[in-house]
Amino acid sequence: MNNDSLCIMQIFDEYEKRFAKAKFDKKFILPTDLSQKQKILDGVYKMLCFSDALVPTVSNSKIEKQRDLGDYVEYQVTYETWKNVFGSATVMIPKNNKPVPVTFILCGHGKKGRLTESYALMAHRLAKCGTAVIVPDNIGQGDREFMGHWNVVSPFNAGLNLQGLIVAETLALIKAVKSHPKFDGENMCALGNSGGGTLTMFLTALAPELKAVASSGYPSEFEGLLSKEKTHCACNLLKGCVCGPEMWEIFSLFAPKPLLLSQGCYDTLIPLELAKRNARKVSQVYTSIGAQQNFKFEITATKHPWAEEDRILISNFLLKVLGLKPCDEIDEQAIIDILDDCSVKLPENAIGVDELVFNLTGVKTPKDIKLQDIIHPTFNGEKIDASTIDINFNNDDVLRIFAQMEYSLKTV
Repeated sequence: MNNDSLCIMQIFDEYEKRFAKAKFDKKFILPTDLSQKQKILDGVYKMLCFSDALVPTVSNSKIEKQRDLGDYVEYQVTYETWKNVFGSATVMIPKNNKPVPVTFILCGHGKKGRLTESYALMAHRLAKCGTAVIVPDNIGQGDREFMGHWNVVSPFNAGLNLQGLIVAETLALIKAVKSHPKFDGENMCALGNSGGGTLTMFLTALAPELKAVASSGYPSEFEGLLSKEKTHCACNLLKGCVCGPEMWEIFSLFAPKPLLLSQGCYDTLIPLELAKRNARKVSQVYTSIGAQQNFKFEITATKHPWAEEDRILISNFLLKVLGLKPCDEIDEQAIIDILDDCSVKLPENAIGVDELVFNLTGVKTPKDIKLQDIIHPTFNGEKIDASTIDINFNNDDVLRIFAQMEYSLKTV
C-alpha cells in the first residue's frame, strides 16, 4: 500500500469514527412536549441555515399554457419569488364552483423536473379524483435548470444552503395557495419522493398549513445517508445534520396529523432497514399520544422512482384525508398518451442561484471555487493538504466527499 492510499484510508477511518461518536453523543428526546419540540425545531433551522425572513412572497403569477381535460383544467404557470427569481409549476384545477382541496407534489431529481412521467401520472391521478394539484419545479430543476443545482456552492459560501432555499420557496408557495380564492386553504396536503421526500420531511416541521403529508424514497437516517462515500447533490447537504435532530424526530413534529411514510423494497438508494427503523420510532411517538391511527408505514414492491403501486398507495391515503373518493380504475397509459410538451420559457432577466445568494447576503462567490474550498476537510483536527493525497482516488473527488462529511458533522 502506497502512502497516498494509506493516508486516505486513515482519513476515511477518522470520519467513520466521527460519525459514530456523533451518534453516540446524541441525547434521546421524545418529542411530545413543547420544550422538546422546540429543541427539534431549532435544530431544523440550524440544519437548513434557515430563518423566517428568508421566505419570499410569491408575485407576478402568469398562465403560460392551458388545456381543458374534461373534469379539470391543466395550467402551466410562471411566477416570481425573490426579485428576478422565476418559478415554473404545473397547476391542475377541477371544474368546481367551490374552493377545492390542494395537493402539492414535490419533485426529486427526475430528468424533466415537474414534467417527469412519474410525477405527471400522480398529478393527473389526483386531479381526476377532485383535488387541485400543484407541481413546482425546485430551484435549478426542470424549466429552471439554468439556475444551477447539483454542484452549486454559493449558498454554502454565504452561510446558507441549497435545501434551505428550496424549503423557503416552497413555504412561500404554500402560503400563497392558502390565501387564493380557488383553493380550500384548510385542506392542503403534500407528497414527495426522493428529493421531494427530503422536502416533505422539512415541511412536516415548518408548514403547519398542511393537513397531511406523504413522504417516500428518503425517510431513513442522516448518518446512514451522509456517511456514504459518494458525491451528493448540493440539495442533500445539511449543516450538522448528523449532530442535530434525526429524521424520526423531525417527522414526529407533525403528530398527530396524518402521515404516510413509504419505501420501495428494491430501492438501492435508501437502505430498507434504516427506513423501517425511522418508521418504528415515528410510529411510537404517534402511539404515545394516542394518534396511532394517523400514522402509516408501507413497503412497496418497487424501486426508487414512484411506480403505479406507489401512486395508488399515496393518492388513496391523501384522498381519504381530504374526504375524496379514490379513482380505482385509472388507465395510466391513457394519461401517458396525453402528456405533452408543457415546458415554459422564463423571462430573460431571470437569475440563477449565485445571483440570488448575492442579492440575499451580499456575498459574492468566486467562479471556480469548490465545496472543499469552503468547507475544509480535516484530519487530526487540521485542514487536509491536498498535495499529500490522491485527490482522485478510485476516480472519486475525495476532497468533495470529505467536505460533505465535514459539513454534516458541523456543530457551529
